[in-house]
Amino acid sequence: VTYKSRLAELNIPVWRFYDSKSRYAEEQSCVNTSKGDFIELGQSGTFIPVPSFTGQSGRKPKGESSSGFKSIEIRTSKGDAIRIQGELSPQEIYSIIQACSHV
Repeated sequence: VTYKSRLAELNIPVWRFYDSKSRYAEEQSCVNTSKGDFIELGQSGTFIPVPSFTGQSGRKPKGESSSGFKSIEIRTSKGDAIRIQGELSPQEIYSIIQACSHV
């Protein structure tokens, strides 16, 4: 799902998304926030922009596994949606994403 198609579904103008994204990035450069936050796109047209991911560390060293309870929602290009919840390892999540990208 592209940004533009998701924004169109939520009736959010594309310019507002990028304007809000740049303002949010400026705010975040001054404020230290916790990692791993999710961003909400409200149905009423309210918008919480995407955070800036610059300056964050890269991948974890091999051997570190962060399996735990996760909830994943995926929408295919055909519009089908699926939610998967449970204890998932990074390898399982990768497999799910790869399988869905072929649908």
